Amino acid sequence: MSNEIFQQLTGLGITLLIALLVWRYYRRRSFARSARYSTFGPRFWTGSVDCCVLWPVSFITTALLSLNIPRVLAALLVVVESLAWLVYTVVMHARYGQTVGKMVTKVRVVDFRTEGSISWQQAWLREGIPAVLSFGFVGWQVFLILTGSLSPGAVVSGEALTNSKGFWLLTALPGLWFVAEVLTMLTNDKRRALHDFIAGTVVVRTNTEDSIAQQNAAPNVGPAAPFGDPRVSVEPPSVN
Repeated sequence: MSNEIFQQLTGLGITLLIALLVWRYYRRRSFARSARYSTFGPRFWTGSVDCCVLWPVSFITTALLSLNIPRVLAALLVVVESLAWLVYTVVMHARYGQTVGKMVTKVRVVDFRTEGSISWQQAWLREGIPAVLSFGFVGWQVFLILTGSLSPGAVVSGEALTNSKGFWLLTALPGLWFVAEVLTMLTNDKRRALHDFIAGTVVVRTNTEDSIAQQNAAPNVGPAAPFGDPRVSVEPPSVN
């Protein structure tokens, strides 16, 4: 167990370092209006930040699986860990248009036609095919665990799973989907990936110069200045 915990902590340290560098890079950076849809770079780095957000779930799952807990509980943990990422992504996109990673890299998912907020349906559609592909892999793991072909400890080490023929097929499909997403994103002007076409969405930068100017020009709706002093005012919300 100590080896698995050490690997988890090492991975967290590396991911946190990358996330910190990403945050520092995008913190005060702005771009021209022409770069509004040039989102491949920031979208690539969002995963590092989001992995830090969900790391506690992965850590707890790894720690418990390393104890060779009962098979039913192990299978449930594998499902919950996979669902955590899906629910986090869908809820954050539906409510805010951004995961924490997208907030850090200053990009937002918006409706393709109106560039307004996306609906819950669109948020689910964006994650639909990746979720199906990932749950195929998770379902295979659960089947092997419940039938005794795979011990909970072996899930953590990956030893038994990599010797399974089904493993290669079920990992190849998400890999092919990822390649198709990247190729699609790089071959259209607005950098829309396949899931954006399916859901009718597009990802835009929130730190272009016109976006910042628009937010800074928002009307002041704060409380009136005390004693009518015109020098006292409430600053508009900052985009940072």
